[in-house]
Amino acid sequence: MQEQITVIGDICKESHSTFQSFFKHDDTTSVASVMKEAIPCGAIEGSDEHFIATELFIKREQREMFLSMSAETRLGWLKRKFSVKCHLIVTVMMKTIMK
Repeated sequence: MQEQITVIGDICKESHSTFQSFFKHDDTTSVASVMKEAIPCGAIEGSDEHFIATELFIKREQREMFLSMSAETRLGWLKRKFSVKCHLIVTVMMKTIMK
């Protein structure tokens, strides 16, 4: 019985450690640090690419995707993301006008 309680305690400690590491603030993927990575790839402040980065990088998955790319690929990805957003806006506007 004592051994089972010890095992349960160990499992709880491990679960707690995993939970803490999952929610630990990871500065390498913070919005501020990833935005700093956007500028060297060509997303100059005030540009369409910088603007879309501010919207995309609110989501951790988007920040991680951006960081997984090579520096040469990042600007093109931001340009395509901006283009897709513009296309969606125009499509919605056209549908609204046609009603």
